[in-house]
Amino acid sequence: MKLVSTADYGIKGVNHYWVKRGFYQISEEELNVAGVWDDKAYVDESLISYLKKANETLKPHGYEIVVKDAYRSPELYRLIQEKRYAKFGKEQTDRILNTVTMPHSNGRTIDASLIDIKTGNEVPMRNKTDDPDNFFIDYYRDRNDAEGREYQRLQDLLVETMLSLGFKLGSKNEFWHFELPS
Repeated sequence: MKLVSTADYGIKGVNHYWVKRGFYQISEEELNVAGVWDDKAYVDESLISYLKKANETLKPHGYEIVVKDAYRSPELYRLIQEKRYAKFGKEQTDRILNTVTMPHSNGRTIDASLIDIKTGNEVPMRNKTDDPDNFFIDYYRDRNDAEGREYQRLQDLLVETMLSLGFKLGSKNEFWHFELPS
């Protein structure tokens, strides 16, 4: 595994836990011990061509990808689990955090969202008042309201784009979590 910053290849990305360290009550020192030194998203170099293809596919729709989280060391997984247990409890944490296989630890797994090319802003892909049930694919599938239909359309666009490139959804079926098999 050769980790590279997505930013070095013109692909937007952030380290979720660095950016949200205040929310999770994680200190910079704790992150440093877990191998996180900055706010960049790091992936295995082999993912870069796939992420560029995702942007090519999304561009005609007016979007590009943003990597919201990527490589996580096993130490970071343990730290996240501890902090999430304290904040959200074991049941909710275990529902969305896979500390058994730690899929992000191979550098070939990302959490992604969409950016509006015209505005440069991240596109809302769920209503946060529906959390955490709306983390999972098809939550909005049977909704008839305009907001729900738009969220489902955006999630479908992201999922279909990534699956068409060879990624698979993670074991938890979150609409933003993609793993590229070796």
